[in-house]
Amino acid sequence: MYCLKTLKRKELVLKTIPFFTIIYFLLLAVFAGNRIAKAAKLADGTWSQSASPGTTTVTFTNGATLLPANSDIVLTFPSTATVSQGGTNISVTGQSSPTRSNNTLDNTITINIDGTIDSSLAVTITMTDGLSAYVTTTYAQESLAINTLNATDQPVDFGVAIKTNSNTTTITASVPLFVNMAIDDTTMALGTLSTASVSQATQQYTINSNNQTGITMQIATDGDLDDASSNTINYVGDSTVSAGSEEYGIAVSTSGLTVDANYITGDNDIIEAANNIATSGGSVANATLDITYKASIAGTTVAGSYNQVVTVTIATIA
Repeated sequence: MYCLKTLKRKELVLKTIPFFTIIYFLLLAVFAGNRIAKAAKLADGTWSQSASPGTTTVTFTNGATLLPANSDIVLTFPSTATVSQGGTNISVTGQSSPTRSNNTLDNTITINIDGTIDSSLAVTITMTDGLSAYVTTTYAQESLAINTLNATDQPVDFGVAIKTNSNTTTITASVPLFVNMAIDDTTMALGTLSTASVSQATQQYTINSNNQTGITMQIATDGDLDDASSNTINYVGDSTVSAGSEEYGIAVSTSGLTVDANYITGDNDIIEAANNIATSGGSVANATLDITYKASIAGTTVAGSYNQVVTVTIATIA
């Protein structure tokens, strides 16, 4: 009895070994099959439409695996495109007689190649009747899927061809035009005039403008420097207001502007009508214009209270 039990136990052990061996080889086969079926990723290609729908052009670079004759290239289009069920036109790089089949339910076109496509080959696919409709949407970019299958329909590579629509953004902004002028003092008191000296007072204008073509400053008066009886102090005639002579005028200096030729040197008169006194050729920031008023009298100058109103204006150059 003891020997019989031992034999049965050995038989049981021998029968279990083939069972686990079979499981092992089945799992190995599954894993090996999955590795064989795994496809590689293609670099992104391009997709273009010459019109809506027009000619469809798809370009991509084949992967590291050579595609043999009778392989398939499957293009899956997005919902914005409608595959043409009856389309037949097809050309593929390096192929003499490729054929295609259309599936409007899956929105795919399957292209069967009649020759090999080398690894890393740049491939262009062109179809004049690939789509029956294409609608441009708000997508800046969209893509169709590319899948390559070998002659036994095993996956080889996969990727996308990208179509670029309007993916540029226009930024708009506006800068308002401005010009301003500040005056440090609006009353120029020359005081009591004397034959022994020249009386003078200076005012400063500060100008800012972002006008790229510049600004113009003009000066005008309400008349002569005179009194209530219309007695006047004569304007300077020799470019210099001198003590002991009845003379009145202005001297002009600037920073950031160009003084007009009428005021560029010495002491000058001011005519009643508006005329240019300074300009700029472009925008200015804190430019200054200094106007120095000067007066002197002779012994015969009529006594009285004299005044004049001077107006300085600024304008942008068109």
